[in-house]
Amino acid sequence: MKSGTWGALLAALVVTACAQSTAQNSEIETVALWLFDEPVGLYPSSAIDDNSEYDMVLSIGMGAQIVAGHYGHSLLLEDREPFDVPEGEENFELYGFVRMPPADGRTTEPLTWFNADFAALMTSGENHLRKEVGFKNPTESGMNLGAFDWSFEFWYSGSASDRDSDAVVFELGSGPRGENNVVTQLRWSEDGASFSLHNQPSATTLLIPSSSPTKAWRHYAFAYDAAEQQLRHYVDGKLQPLPDVAKLAALPHGDEAYFSLGRDGSWAHPLRGALDEVRFSRGQVYTAEFEPPESFAVQPEPVARVAGPPLLFDGDASQALQLGTRKHVFIDAALLEDQGDAKFVVNPPRRAERVIDNIEGPFRKHLTVVESDDGVIRIYNSVEDDHLAVYTSTDGVNFKRPDVGHGDINGNRNIVIPDNVGGLGNPFWDPQAPEDERWKYFTDYERRGIYLYTSADGYDWKRHRTVVLPFRSGTQSSTFYDNQRQRYVSYHRSGIFHTPAGDTQRSSVVTEHEDLRVAAPFTALSPGDYRDLRDDFPLREPLPWFSDNGPLTPGGFGMEYPHRFDPIPEDPPGVDFYLTKATKYAWAPDTYIAFPVGYFHYENDGPITRQILGDEKFQRGSGPLESQVSVSRNGIDWHRYPDPAYVGIGRHEGRDVKTAYIAHGMVRRGEEIWQYYFGETQYHSAHVKDEAGRGVYRLVQRLDGFVSLDSPYGHETTAVTKPLVFSGDRLQLNVDTDAVGYMQVGFLDAQGEPIEGFSVDDCIYVNGDFIAGEVEWLNGKDLSAFEGRTVQVVLRMRGAKLYAMQFVDSETDNRE
Repeated sequence: MKSGTWGALLAALVVTACAQSTAQNSEIETVALWLFDEPVGLYPSSAIDDNSEYDMVLSIGMGAQIVAGHYGHSLLLEDREPFDVPEGEENFELYGFVRMPPADGRTTEPLTWFNADFAALMTSGENHLRKEVGFKNPTESGMNLGAFDWSFEFWYSGSASDRDSDAVVFELGSGPRGENNVVTQLRWSEDGASFSLHNQPSATTLLIPSSSPTKAWRHYAFAYDAAEQQLRHYVDGKLQPLPDVAKLAALPHGDEAYFSLGRDGSWAHPLRGALDEVRFSRGQVYTAEFEPPESFAVQPEPVARVAGPPLLFDGDASQALQLGTRKHVFIDAALLEDQGDAKFVVNPPRRAERVIDNIEGPFRKHLTVVESDDGVIRIYNSVEDDHLAVYTSTDGVNFKRPDVGHGDINGNRNIVIPDNVGGLGNPFWDPQAPEDERWKYFTDYERRGIYLYTSADGYDWKRHRTVVLPFRSGTQSSTFYDNQRQRYVSYHRSGIFHTPAGDTQRSSVVTEHEDLRVAAPFTALSPGDYRDLRDDFPLREPLPWFSDNGPLTPGGFGMEYPHRFDPIPEDPPGVDFYLTKATKYAWAPDTYIAFPVGYFHYENDGPITRQILGDEKFQRGSGPLESQVSVSRNGIDWHRYPDPAYVGIGRHEGRDVKTAYIAHGMVRRGEEIWQYYFGETQYHSAHVKDEAGRGVYRLVQRLDGFVSLDSPYGHETTAVTKPLVFSGDRLQLNVDTDAVGYMQVGFLDAQGEPIEGFSVDDCIYVNGDFIAGEVEWLNGKDLSAFEGRTVQVVLRMRGAKLYAMQFVDSETDNRE
């Protein structure tokens, strides 16, 4: 498949396929290029991306579908199966659920879901609807054809026999839509033997002889020479008979200007068949006959994915675990056959200093911390206009706002992405990628879907132009590369579920990608599918879910992907999880950590004695938030420890923090893990704002210390591992017994019998606080006699916290 994400690299300059016909004209500029490489099954209201630098985005309507095409995917101009539109009341006009009469003095009904029968649309009008994709005004673009050299071309598959009348290829109008004839329109005759170009400002209707289409894909191109006032038309590169000369003129600016592809502004005269690679250009791309061009998209070069060890706990449970020299972090009981009386306990980090303070103006709470290869710690988040900013530090405490060389943007010089990205991803370092793509940022853009940005240095970024996931995420997405499974894993928030009281219950979906540069396929769900799913899931209205934001703004993530991080029975009713902060732990394999942010809603759920806390008289808001911890052995299946909170609310550096959003990511400094969180002294949706109470704080965690296997103080307990095979000749423990606790370690053979000289009774007490303390027996430390044999490890503990263990080779010291 072609990759539209790379189309922008070619969009402004690609003319090589027809160099022989354009050699004398170097003034070629692509002003709009729709590759239609969005995923097959793209829902109505989703965005169709422009791969030029002008970002002339379209919305797809009920009159078109994305299907396999000539080059990759194409736009099939075929009506979709209608769905029962849920009629709404009171402000539902914003989402297209209310039938609306024409405004005073007009004859055309405003756009709603009841009449969203367009194929693909760009509009500056329809302002009663939610429009959050970043539409441009087409009358202010190079698509507004007039008295300058221009070109328009497309691939088409279809037959004239499919038509009931002449068909509109495109219509660009000054608006209001359907109210006047101030348009430029390209229309195709019913028999397919000619086109007509209607240009109202010049009072021109130009008849253009052509060749009738067939079911096979054919290339159609139009090039206008303003000096000669001559339009030339080519079919599969062959010049057609010339039409009359005509002096064309651009449309005047329209506050409600629109561009409709495949139908006119009233959705009449539909073109049937399929379109691919539709392009507008400034300049004459073609001045003589030519070979039809290859795809304007550029295939990304394959990247050899870094492969880590296979997952330890993903194999045959009846076989001994091939532990080798892997460090095993005790985040759960995956390694244990018998846990005894020991329990897994969350270890909240030590609260350190406030590192970013005196925050003025917009400052989103969704942070990412990442260490660059030069040792500089960076914190990314979004600020005014949802631009992505960076803060840097060499010591992790004193952060500055660096001048990244992009000039002054809203008074900031530390803006790295001056786009509407909202801090809705996490920049991360991807060492396997090409040098100019080592940094990745997988984020919502313009609220139209999830896109990939790449960078060589994390300061200068480029957006890959075609959407990867055509759904809006409700908050920061969390993405990481899993070298053990050789894929990227990403979590995105969904709002499709409801709480027991009927409010939105936040959830997260998980997507997996072999290549983030390529649009991800999904299985589209029909309205009937959604109705059936209601039997098993607490689905909110409206259904189908894509209709939630109206016909001109994409819907959020629904049921197309698996859901994770949902409430568990131990959670109070109405509690949900704002975002995940899921990542792969860098300092041990088979270890995945997430920090879901728990939101305790005051409104609607629970008894009135809870709900009343949201009343304005209490001067709180909709509720507090804390960061908890979840663990996984494969990055997909998670276990959450709800108590204690990993980062809870309360006093920190002299402030009473009410919402605690941990940052995505962490850095290591020796035997410590440093994390950061955004804390504020006001509640979510606060009645009383306290912007001075916002800050970023440092947290200090022990290496591997998020969760530990804790033994009781009052008596010994014994845990036993599953059968395993190790490599090396020493055993190291990350353990803390304090002063009066202890631990002993022993081995059982394949028959479950103690190994003489290395039983738990032969082990010299482990007593103290060690990150990598070597275990010793009365016979010494050397375990080489048991290397490669199936054994079980016995862990006798009292008053101890065990964080991790690792077999190592004393000659190479291969500890993680």
